[in-house]
Amino acid sequence: MDLEAHSRTEKLNKIMADNGIVVPRLRGLRLMSDEEPISSKTIETITKDTWGCECEDAVRSHFRYGVSWCEYSHATDKLVNKYLIKNGYYVDGIRWNRVHGKRRKLFKYLIKTATKKVRNNFMTFNKYCGRDDVLCIYARVGGGNWPNYRKEIETQPWFIEKADYPYDSTYCDIYVRINPIAKELKGEN
Repeated sequence: MDLEAHSRTEKLNKIMADNGIVVPRLRGLRLMSDEEPISSKTIETITKDTWGCECEDAVRSHFRYGVSWCEYSHATDKLVNKYLIKNGYYVDGIRWNRVHGKRRKLFKYLIKTATKKVRNNFMTFNKYCGRDDVLCIYARVGGGNWPNYRKEIETQPWFIEKADYPYDSTYCDIYVRINPIAKELKGEN
């Protein structure tokens, strides 16, 4: 959940209404003219944290992919220590010499998909930073929810593009066209 975007919802709802924008399951708003691009170093750090979490979840679910549960126990703690290099809470790396076969393929797949998700989300965000004619809508219509809302949102003239949130794909950022914001309005945000 993006708490900063959520806190701006009340102020920016008027902009949505003025531009005829309606998005279901709205969770937050960001005026892209107020945003700064995210550095490549920050993106790399977030990418590593994301695939680290994905790999740890895979170990804690006994190397099952696509399950919605993880086991936190002494047994899975041992497995995490066997296969992953941890620095406190965060995964710093994988002990590749101990990972073989299907488990190795799963880790490589998780790293590849997590990297792709993070880069797609943040590169899309960076593309629109500083633009006063774009609003970012944070909504819970991503991932498996998107087919239910796709037609309703993508067919609108204000729709630009959508990027799933890397940590929880049920959330997404929807970028929409708005009328450029007057400088006096922009200062209120």
